[in-house]
Amino acid sequence: MSPRPTATTDDESAGYFLDAAAQLIDAMFVVSEEDRPRRLRSIDFPAALQWLRLEDVITLAQDGRDQGASHKAFHNRWKSKEAFVKDAIIHTMLFRDAPNADPALQRVEMAAVADATDVAAAIALFSDSMLSSLLSYPRSFLLLHIGPLLDQHPDLKEAIVEDMRRALAPWHEGYAALFESFGVRMRPGWNIERYGLTLQSMLDGFLMRSRVQAPQMEACRTDVSLFGQAVVAFTLGILDVDNQEHTVNEALNSVIE
Repeated sequence: MSPRPTATTDDESAGYFLDAAAQLIDAMFVVSEEDRPRRLRSIDFPAALQWLRLEDVITLAQDGRDQGASHKAFHNRWKSKEAFVKDAIIHTMLFRDAPNADPALQRVEMAAVADATDVAAAIALFSDSMLSSLLSYPRSFLLLHIGPLLDQHPDLKEAIVEDMRRALAPWHEGYAALFESFGVRMRPGWNIERYGLTLQSMLDGFLMRSRVQAPQMEACRTDVSLFGQAVVAFTLGILDVDNQEHTVNEALNSVIE
């Protein structure tokens, strides 16, 4: 009798297990509960933070405090772990206990950009410092961690989006003031809100890539990060610098033709 072949992780049998795992992982991120396996329907959000123990939270809160952080004080406020975690997510995402996280501090830097003689360099450096600041806070990655699950919990998603709108409002004011100070306007179809949303989306992507592909991102650095360079390029693209009132597509086509 010939010996049984050594089991490997890339044979047909291994594929059964790997395919099953992939199906479960995919199912965690679907919106409709009917599309999720029965096993996963019993896991309440945020399953991604199931490791968070209330005992650890209470113990850490009590550290260095004589009163006000007792077990009773906690359970008087939150009747379940799920309720607490949802509030903790919003609190954490808004950096409410993080030093130097006040948007007003960044608006001061934005005002300095408006006074710069080399506008492109100032915008790039400001963007670079914003990315570096977020990378210094591990919690910056929380939305990337739980974002795909938010559609399963509309109440939490609504609360997060509403708080994000409030947090972004001062930035939109800063962008508007910046463009006004330079006497420039955006191309048709663009406004401050759309500009701000695009920058935020770019920032989210660069945050993730800075963790996943750190060496490649660093290799693309010049005097500023790739993100800083990208913001300058994007800003140039949506500004109506020639006063022709061309859309971005029309402007590109006019250059290529």
